[in-house]
Amino acid sequence: MKKFITPARVLCLAALAVSMGCSTVSSIHPIGARVTEDLSSEFTGTWTGASGHQLQLHCDPEGRLSFATLEWKDDAGEFKIESGSGILTRAADQLFFNFIDDPSDEPPRYTFALLRINDQQLIIWLPDVDRFKTEVEKKTLKGEIHEGDQSKEIILTGSSEEIAGSFEKLELSELFDWSKPALVLVRSSAGS
Repeated sequence: MKKFITPARVLCLAALAVSMGCSTVSSIHPIGARVTEDLSSEFTGTWTGASGHQLQLHCDPEGRLSFATLEWKDDAGEFKIESGSGILTRAADQLFFNFIDDPSDEPPRYTFALLRINDQQLIIWLPDVDRFKTEVEKKTLKGEIHEGDQSKEIILTGSSEEIAGSFEKLELSELFDWSKPALVLVRSSAGS
């Protein structure tokens, strides 16, 4: 497959230096509808992961979420800044972060993660590739499956509304496996 999904590609999870493998789920449209409420005070600030790495988040009132982290790279002998931005959306009463990982993809594809924010804690789940593959095979979700020797790429091709409608009928706890969040962050400080 063309690249690893690192935590950097999902809200800069790379700060934790965890490789999730090279199987991915993406969509040609954002998942769900853009948020209508102002979530800037809930997201903006410094967040810390279990390993002590910090993630800076900034959310504007329109739901655009930007992220950055600074990490020392021994092999390069320098700091590396990872940053990016995307949009917050809602589908099936859940909050999603959608961003275009590689703008050269044609059509561009959105990488997405399910988010839950409460009590100064941000929990992030990545899609379960095998579960999404099953739902595409069953035609519950419109999509394409590309498999290699050691990887799978699932590309959802339905519209934002179609995907949201399918999510309403599916068990998101299985598609994202609530028992295995990709990352749990704790707020270190609120943004200004």
